[in-house]
Amino acid sequence: MAVISLDPAVRPPRVSGQLDAEVLLELGKVEPGSDLDGRLAVVVAKIRCALAVLPEIAAYAVAQGPRPWRDYYEGLGGQPLVDRLFLEGFEVDAELGVSVCFDFGDLERIVVALDASGRGQGVELRP
Repeated sequence: MAVISLDPAVRPPRVSGQLDAEVLLELGKVEPGSDLDGRLAVVVAKIRCALAVLPEIAAYAVAQGPRPWRDYYEGLGGQPLVDRLFLEGFEVDAELGVSVCFDFGDLERIVVALDASGRGQGVELRP
């Protein structure tokens, strides 16, 4: 697990004022050295790319999220659902696939898997 600090222009601070976002790295067995450094460089580039298009990824999460979830939370009124998504962090798998995790004020998260170009390719709800 790693933590990154986000510019408030990208995402507002947490209620506590913290600017952090979690990065869960599931890279498998990798020894420290050039292989790990290379993988981490790829991860950093992918996360930067995702941050650059974060509003697009959030819109994809809402548009492609499960219909019952979307209908329920959109029906609660107030801000549009896309504006209620809070970037919680990122997940990175052994193949260096990146997913973006959003909190939406409930006990679940909505997670967007990104394709190689950094755009959404799948959405799932997780507890």
